Amino acid sequence: MSRLRPELFDAVRELSELPGPTGHEDAVQDWIAARWATFADVQRTGVDNVIATVGGAGRRLLIMGHADEICFMVRSVSDDGFVHLGSYFNDVRGYPPRWIMPLNQTALVLTEQGTVPGFFSTVSGHVLTTREGSEKRWEWKDWFIDLGLSSRAEAEALGIFPGCRVIWNPKVQRYGQTRITGKAMDDRAALAIATVAAEELSKRDDLAYEVVIASTVQEENGLIGAQSIADSVEVDLCLNLDVGLVGDIPGPDRQDFPSKLGAGPVVVYQDSSVHYSRKLSDRLLKIGREHDVPMQRAIYQQYGSDGAAMIKRGIESALIAYPTRYTHSSVETVDERDLNWTVDLLVAFATTPV
Repeated sequence: MSRLRPELFDAVRELSELPGPTGHEDAVQDWIAARWATFADVQRTGVDNVIATVGGAGRRLLIMGHADEICFMVRSVSDDGFVHLGSYFNDVRGYPPRWIMPLNQTALVLTEQGTVPGFFSTVSGHVLTTREGSEKRWEWKDWFIDLGLSSRAEAEALGIFPGCRVIWNPKVQRYGQTRITGKAMDDRAALAIATVAAEELSKRDDLAYEVVIASTVQEENGLIGAQSIADSVEVDLCLNLDVGLVGDIPGPDRQDFPSKLGAGPVVVYQDSSVHYSRKLSDRLLKIGREHDVPMQRAIYQQYGSDGAAMIKRGIESALIAYPTRYTHSSVETVDERDLNWTVDLLVAFATTPV
């Protein structure tokens, strides 16, 4: 088994707990820029991507993850101080997707004045009528945020207005032997992996490529940051890092989702947007096996990544996914071994001559 790097867990924890909803990634990118500047030449772009040149020579290899997390948005504030929500990616007149139900979770409202904690709530079963409890389909208006306030004026005094972003607000936790759970493992765990791998590569003198790393913005609403990088940064190939879908819990069909936690990084050959480079994907599998990294393979539906933006600009790209349970929730769950194996794979790839 790969050694478990304490610095990797620390980076995952710190990054996960930062607020960084789509379009509001400042705190995450501040952390990234400061950390990467300790071992690389860092550039922060106009759209707030962070790009760093680690070292090496030859063909340019880009390792990339995204900084943003899914979020909700304040739709309105009631007279008695409750916040009503919509989603940044879903028409508020429709029904919220099942996989973003946040009930009974801690919440954090981001305002120009700072952050305001609360919790996502709804009418309790004791108050619902029997018919409402058994027949009603969830709508956006059925849940709200309780901030402990009594009026709209109190909320506005704290800077809470329509358009403010709202995120889950849990702390990262370990459970079991090697499991880590928290919000925004999509895609902060990827940035932690890229950070630790790049730190290790910066100390090597046997790089097979000129290594570049990037933290992109606005992946969750259209790959905006990645498109900017694809248009403006010259690279020859890209390894994109993102969460991997798994079927190792009750419910999913294992024929559709054969990947599982604790079995190594997943090389994704196809998703809803693109086919990733077969040549590059096969090379990742070969190098992983040569370095005793357990590897998995998959194709995904209802899924996309920043790698699609690179492929559409003619850049050879592969997708490396770390298996993740409960994606787009406040309890996204990863296995520490998989994260460390992914670091091992990146280091091995970047130091293996072509």
